[in-house]
Amino acid sequence: MASLAKKRLSPDKRKAEIIDASIRLLSREGLDGYSLEAVAREARVAMTLPRHYFGGYRELLKASTESLLSDVERTLLGHEKSMSLVVRFSSYLELLYRNPWGHEVWMKSYEIHPDLHMTVNAVRMSMAQSIYRKKWDEMDVREKIDARGRIGYIETIVSEWLINKRSDREIIVGLIIEAITQPKARLTTYLDSRANQNSVVQQEMAYE
Repeated sequence: MASLAKKRLSPDKRKAEIIDASIRLLSREGLDGYSLEAVAREARVAMTLPRHYFGGYRELLKASTESLLSDVERTLLGHEKSMSLVVRFSSYLELLYRNPWGHEVWMKSYEIHPDLHMTVNAVRMSMAQSIYRKKWDEMDVREKIDARGRIGYIETIVSEWLINKRSDREIIVGLIIEAITQPKARLTTYLDSRANQNSVVQQEMAYE
């Protein structure tokens, strides 16, 4: 009777069932143990059904991570003015603590699916705009380089935090806040010095 009940599920309910199984598998095995066949076993459905409903590995993985990425975006970029940076980034780490596979997908989005990568990059761009309090198109090259560096640093320390058994959360929150609030003049000064050095070198080469 149970198998007959499964056969009567509507396509939407069947897809939801497969996505739920996919998320359970990701939570337990991460990307290393993820495959269409493994998802089918987790969902207790025919091996062909995940591919039938989603078309392939990457499409199912994208569908499985969309909800979590939306939660990450809301946590990082929510507009609740009363939420302090400490609360915001503590909530962000708590979300990843419960779903460490989400950060792995985030970091490898370019390998997984172009639409997923576009979503991740859109969040990164919004983070950059939040750091500089201006639109991406209004930022100059130096500001874009600086913002990308800060975001990359945040992603790296979060990766290390997840690898190292997710301890010292308060320290990580402090490092993230420091990364987005420390003076931006340091990079400008550095780039100005490099530009001056390059100008001198070019002038010397021109005279040779």
